[in-house]
Amino acid sequence: MTTTMTMTRVRSSVRTQWMALGGALVVLAGVLVAWSLSRAADRVQVVRLAQAVQAGEVITVDDLTVTGIAYDDQLQGLVPAISIAELEGRVASIDLQAGALLQVGMWRSEPVMAPGEQRVGVVLSPGRLPEGLAQGDTAWAAALDPADPTAAVAVRVLTAAITPEGATTLTLAVSNDSSVVVARLAAAEQLVLVGDAPTSAVEDPS
Repeated sequence: MTTTMTMTRVRSSVRTQWMALGGALVVLAGVLVAWSLSRAADRVQVVRLAQAVQAGEVITVDDLTVTGIAYDDQLQGLVPAISIAELEGRVASIDLQAGALLQVGMWRSEPVMAPGEQRVGVVLSPGRLPEGLAQGDTAWAAALDPADPTAAVAVRVLTAAITPEGATTLTLAVSNDSSVVVARLAAAEQLVLVGDAPTSAVEDPS
């Protein structure tokens, strides 16, 4: 009789413990759900790249999508989803990778090429271009030889990079009428870039 009563008490105690544990798990699950919902409420929608866009290419709405990120993440410089339409027609200033969050500085407003322009690639050694000349800057392209009668030409820098040897490789936007001249000077290592040409002169050499 005593043994039977003892077993009954043990089973009752174990059942009570399992019920308490089950109740605790239910409470914990409720807390986790509430936490998840609160985190979801703290998320904001920002613009993300749906597909890659190369530097110099025009950004279209099809290139973009939106995604949610936690509100306490670093938001400075990110583009809110409501501004996605305003990015249509902007030009990528760097190579944009699919999946990356779009940030200020990754695009610029003006087109890479103005009507009547051609791209010309050049490589210039130090001293033959202004220090710090970078993408979007303008300059005058001129002949290195002062006796050369070639007139200076306004150009705009589309891309700029430093080689391991210290030279600068550039892609220049040059007017159709002057593109061959600039290319020839560059090929003959007779090209220099000087000054800061007005943007209007670059886009309208006439």
